[in-house]
Amino acid sequence: MVPKKSSPLTICFCGSFKFYTQMEKEAEKLRHFGFKVIVPQPSHIRHGHKPQMLKDKFDKITLQKWEGEGAFSHLENIRESDYVYIFNKNSYLGPAVTVEIGFALALKKRIFSYAPVSDITVTNFIEKVLTPANLIKYLQYVYTERSRT
Repeated sequence: MVPKKSSPLTICFCGSFKFYTQMEKEAEKLRHFGFKVIVPQPSHIRHGHKPQMLKDKFDKITLQKWEGEGAFSHLENIRESDYVYIFNKNSYLGPAVTVEIGFALALKKRIFSYAPVSDITVTNFIEKVLTPANLIKYLQYVYTERSRT
């Protein structure tokens, strides 16, 4: 079942930018099924530039400001979502993703992950571990059930 265009479920991906291309690829599959998917957007500091060149050109305060703007923007994406999907391929969780998990918890968002989480505390906050293919199946099921009520 494909979600109605007027009320698609919104899934916010959180993960390291080293997996950005893979996140976008998997997000596109979900979008094909009618889900709204938000993937964090790399700042100009991270994507398409040489970080050292930027570090040589701009002061630390400016770089921190730009990174902070991107981080706060993605927290708003989490706020707008129905679900949060931690794209932790190889079980990797960076510090920013850990902050995003905490923010999602504070908002009472349901959190799923790509791979098991190795941290014994954080693992308690992950509702389900689902591969991207199983995430699609699960969300289709949830949408079908939601449509019945």
